[in-house]
Amino acid sequence: MDSINFFSVASQQNRWLSVRQSVVAQNIANANTPGYKALDVEPFEAVLNSSGIEMRKTQSNHMTPTSGTGSDAETEEAAKWQVVHSGNSVSLEEQMLKSGEVAGSYARNTSVMKTLHRMLLAASRG
Repeated sequence: MDSINFFSVASQQNRWLSVRQSVVAQNIANANTPGYKALDVEPFEAVLNSSGIEMRKTQSNHMTPTSGTGSDAETEEAAKWQVVHSGNSVSLEEQMLKSGEVAGSYARNTSVMKTLHRMLLAASRG
């Protein structure tokens, strides 16, 4: 059985969140630049899938891992945000939503890591 270093995965996600926040900030800074095309980064799930870490069923009572986005429900592609006359495709509303997603993900990641750290300390104390 391969061991998974949760601290390493969390650190990798924090680096990804930092890059995504930088891209969002760049988009916001260029909101009035004619012809500027909004950028985004590859989703973290794709980064995680390329790392070789996968879920495994280790006991018969466990649920069978599914591939994809984690849901069997069909999804629809979201409507595209408006492109203004100058050719700029930056939507400040969309960028602010992305910035909020980054902040929420960072808070959740930090909370999980604090909990793991407390659990390790409790286990080592006996």
